[in-house]
Amino acid sequence: MNCKLCGGGRPKEILRSQDSGIMKCPDCGFMYREPYRGCAAARCAACADRCIDRLSEPGFLEARLRVDGRRAKRIKRLAGGDLSELNVLELGAGLGCLASHLAAASGRYLGLESSPVFYGCLKAGFRDLAGKVENALLPGPEHRGRFDLLILVDVLQFAPKPLEFLREAALALAKNGRIYLEVPDESLMTLRASARKALGLYRGSPLHHGHINFFTPRSLRFLLREAGLRAEVLKQASIAADEDRLFLTLKKKLPAWVRASSLAARLTGADTLLGLGNTVCLCRRAGAAARAPGFAGLTL
Repeated sequence: MNCKLCGGGRPKEILRSQDSGIMKCPDCGFMYREPYRGCAAARCAACADRCIDRLSEPGFLEARLRVDGRRAKRIKRLAGGDLSELNVLELGAGLGCLASHLAAASGRYLGLESSPVFYGCLKAGFRDLAGKVENALLPGPEHRGRFDLLILVDVLQFAPKPLEFLREAALALAKNGRIYLEVPDESLMTLRASARKALGLYRGSPLHHGHINFFTPRSLRFLLREAGLRAEVLKQASIAADEDRLFLTLKKKLPAWVRASSLAARLTGADTLLGLGNTVCLCRRAGAAARAPGFAGLTL
């Protein structure tokens, strides 16, 4: 059995989840589900607790919009502070919450969503995105070399063969174009899994049903290097510090102890220091022009 990312032949099982083994490669640090099967177009089909089934719940969509509003601001900061002159392509537009913010801020926005179910929800929920989102997995030949910024948020976890997926996606980049990536940091996967089970997330399962790839900063850097990309920014973004994120995760009004923990995370950044947040990355093709003056030192 070889690693699905680097091809190394010594992956070891570190966890069991949903009748699958979670394997970790000692060479590149990549973790993946075995049997290794998945379909990006049906990313949440096996999940018994889907977010799309909660759209009618009070406060759900509003919380998603606030979370993705803050994410859009982060993307804008990292991209130089202004998207109005940029052609932006988002892969995995999902329910359309982030898409609604990006479309309003970008010079030109195009979103792709491979799941027919999510695509239908997006069209019904955000009519102002009509004509701006397509039911597709990857950019086609007509999109190659046309976009200044490519955005993939919570996409690579679902994509079989993430290296090939990222290489194909990067063909849409214009000269000196950049990619914004965001994935969960699974450096402490076993700790996260225990916490999820204790909180009853994913119906008591330790991992998201649709995830087949699990990244750490180390394995994400390896993926970028193999895809011919280099990171300009690679940092942690907090989950615990965002009460809306916690509400969406726990699916209920936040208990006092959770609010207190969230406040502690905002004040100390402890969750990101421990590797319990999301990994946020801005990258471009290796060998591309250096970043513009004033870009250095931008914070998340």
